[in-house]
Order: sequence, then structure tokens, then C-alpha cells
Amino acid sequence: MNKQASEHWSRVSSNPISSEAMNHVKAQLSQLYFGPYPGLEQFIDAYIKGKKVLDIGVVEHDLSFADRPTWKHGVLRASASSIVGIDVLPAAVDVLSQRGFDVRLCDATSDADLGERFDVAYIGDVIEHANDPVRMLKFAARHVHAGKYIIVTTPCPFWWRNILLMIKDHTYIGNVDHVSWITPVNALELGSRAGILLDHYYTLETYGHTFPRKVLKRLLDASIGKSEIFTWAYAYVFKVCD
Repeated sequence: MNKQASEHWSRVSSNPISSEAMNHVKAQLSQLYFGPYPGLEQFIDAYIKGKKVLDIGVVEHDLSFADRPTWKHGVLRASASSIVGIDVLPAAVDVLSQRGFDVRLCDATSDADLGERFDVAYIGDVIEHANDPVRMLKFAARHVHAGKYIIVTTPCPFWWRNILLMIKDHTYIGNVDHVSWITPVNALELGSRAGILLDHYYTLETYGHTFPRKVLKRLLDASIGKSEIFTWAYAYVFKVCD
């Protein structure tokens, strides 16, 4: 990452809504955006395969998800060399432990230390539930080797389905346990406050499988350029400073 991409906006302006600050961040995000990924499975394979992984928030809504082939912890476990999972739900952690998973009861916004260090910390669709995302990122950084990565995936508020639901219901509801959205500008600032770097990020895309949706996607790209209307989630790659 070059100096401009890691330099905080406050170096160019004291006003966070000034054109100088916003243009600085816009240029940073342009450098940090590595393009779309076709799916979460491919992303996991690229960043998790063969690594020692800490999975933060393993339960995924409720315990029934652990019986599905798409359960994220199961997908991660199949790819990683070793994996430890943590969550704050005692009953679910107990059941998963009895099933043979290395899952531990721990609050990922606390000052706890598991006494282990990992190649990757994975925070999959969890940070938007957290009371304090900065503390969650600091917890993850505490458990990752210097120079290694924290992967954060989180939903995109601008996805076309979310917009349609907002129009239909007059306000967007979605997951009622969410307390925030983390867009790229937010991720950049959260990383700075947590003492880590947003090294790069991707968008996870859904173009639709029908011919009309594909045509609409091409028309929108041609008229307004690449937008996040077909982005269902972001995948942020934070680097733990040396």
C-alpha cells in the first residue's frame, strides 16, 4: 500500500465534510478497491485455504444453520489447515463443542486473549451486529500475527433487493439484529481507529441469472458506470500492522 492510501484524511483537512477530505478518501478507496468477486466461496478459498484461522461469530443466526452445507464455519473448516471458532451464545457453543468443533465461548469485543495467534481472523457477517466494531477489530488484531490479515464480510445497503424492500415496506428492515452498515468509507475509518490498515477490499456481486437482469446490469454500467447496486456484500481485507 502506498503512502497516500494509508494516510488519514485528517492530514489534509480538519473538516470531515470538506471537499479536500472527501476527495482524499475517494482517491484512497479507488486504490484499495480490487474489483468484484463472483462469490463468497471463491473468496474463502483464496484467503483461507491452508491457513490457521480464527472464526469470529460461528453460530450464524441460530444453531439450525450448522446443519446446512453452506454453514460458513463448516466451509472454512474444510479449507483451513486448522480453525478455532468463538461466539457469545453459550448453549450453541456447548452443542457445537459436543459435535467435535473447536468452538469457545468468548466475547469478540472484550479484552480477552485466547492465548493463540492465527494467520487469518475471519469476521463473516458479524461486525454489523456488534455494539463496538472498533473493539471487535482490535480483538481480532490481538489474535493475528503481525503482517497478516483480518477478513470482514458485511452486507451492502445499496443492493437492489434492499432498495426494493425499502420501497415496498416504506423502510428497510432486513435483519432486526443489525445495528449498523459498514460501507467502504466506514471500513477505512474503523481500521484507522482500531490501529490496523484497510489493505484492500472487494465487492461480492449478484448480477442475476435472468436475461432481463443481465441486460439491465449492462445498461446501468454503460450509463452510470460501476455502481454497488448489484453488490450484496463487501469483503474487506485489513492488515495487522508490523
